[in-house]
Amino acid sequence: MERKSRKIQYDYLRVIAVIAIIMVHSIPADTVNNRQWLFSAAVLPVLLSFVGIYFMLSGLFLLDHGTENILAFYKNRFCTIVIPFGFYTGVYYFYYKVYLGQDKLSVLAHVRAWFLGWLKGSTPMAPHLWFMYVILAFYLCAPFLARMLRAMNDHELKIFLVMVLVVQSILVYLPPLGLLAEGAFQYMIFKGWLIYFVLGYSLKRLFHNSRYLLFAAAGLAGFALTMFQKCFTPSFTPGIHDMAPAMIAMAACIFMFFEQYADVSFPGITNAFSLVSRHSYSLYLIHYLVLGQLSTAVVERTWIRNYYIPKILCLTALTFFISLAVSWLFDETILKLLKRIPDFIWKRGKGR
Repeated sequence: MERKSRKIQYDYLRVIAVIAIIMVHSIPADTVNNRQWLFSAAVLPVLLSFVGIYFMLSGLFLLDHGTENILAFYKNRFCTIVIPFGFYTGVYYFYYKVYLGQDKLSVLAHVRAWFLGWLKGSTPMAPHLWFMYVILAFYLCAPFLARMLRAMNDHELKIFLVMVLVVQSILVYLPPLGLLAEGAFQYMIFKGWLIYFVLGYSLKRLFHNSRYLLFAAAGLAGFALTMFQKCFTPSFTPGIHDMAPAMIAMAACIFMFFEQYADVSFPGITNAFSLVSRHSYSLYLIHYLVLGQLSTAVVERTWIRNYYIPKILCLTALTFFISLAVSWLFDETILKLLKRIPDFIWKRGKGR
C-alpha cells in the first residue's frame, strides 16, 4: 500500500457511487415484513446520498479548473457528455420502441420520435436519465459560476455556503409546516441540486485540512434524523432522500472521508477502480436497461429470488459487471467514433 500524487480517491468514490445507484434501483419498492422494511429504510438514505456526491464530484473539478476557455469547455462537454447521452437514449428507444415495439413506423419517424423524446426527457423506461438534464444545466453555467466562486475569498465563500444551506433548509421544512408559502423563495438561484454542485468545490477548498470528526458527527446526526422521521414521523419527511439538510450532511460526511483518508493506492485494486471510473458515465446510463431486461430475468430463475438481501446484492453485482462490459464495448467502439465527428467537422470548417 502506498500514497501517490494521483487523486485516486475520486476514482474510488465515483465507482462506489455508481454501484450505490445500481443498488438503489435493485431494492424492491415494497417490503413484506419489518426486517425488510428496516433494511430498506436504513440503506436507502446512505445509497441515495451518492446522487448528491455525483454532483459534488462534477463541481469539485469544473469549478476549480478547466473552464478558462469557455468555447473549448463547451466543445469538450458536447463530445464527452452530450454525444454519449444522446447515443444511450437511442439505445433505450431502439430496444423498447423498435425491437419490442408494435408500431410500424418509418426510419425517419423513429428518428424524430427518439430525438423529441430525448429533448423532452421522455425516453422510454429510463427514469434515471433525469440526472442528465440537471447536470447539463450545471455545465452550461459552470464557466461563469467558477469565475464567481474563485473570485471570492475563503471568508466570503463560507458566508455564501451558509446562506444557501439556510435557504434550502427553509424551503424544505417550513412550507410543509404551513409557515411559508409554497412560492416563497421560488426565484432563489442557489437552491436544489445546485447546492451539491457548489458543495464539492467548497468543501475541498475550505475544509481539506479540517478535522474529520465534525463531518462524521454531522453525517451520523443526519442519518439518525432520517431514521427518526421514517420510524416516528412518516407523514413528515420533506426532502428526505434528496434536498433535506440531513441528506446533505450524509453526503458531505462520505465525501470528506474519501477526501481526507482515501488517497491510498492498492496494487491491482487501484488500477481496476481507475478503469471502471473511466467508464462510469456510460455504466450509469446503460445500467437501468441491463437491470430491467437482463439481470432481473436471470436472478428470477434462481433460488436467490426468494431471499431479500441476497437478491438485491446479486442484482447489483450482475448489473454492474454486465453494464461495465457493455459500457467498455460502446466506449471503445461506437462512441469513440462518434466523438471524433465534431472534431472532423471543426477542422474541415477551419480548413475552408
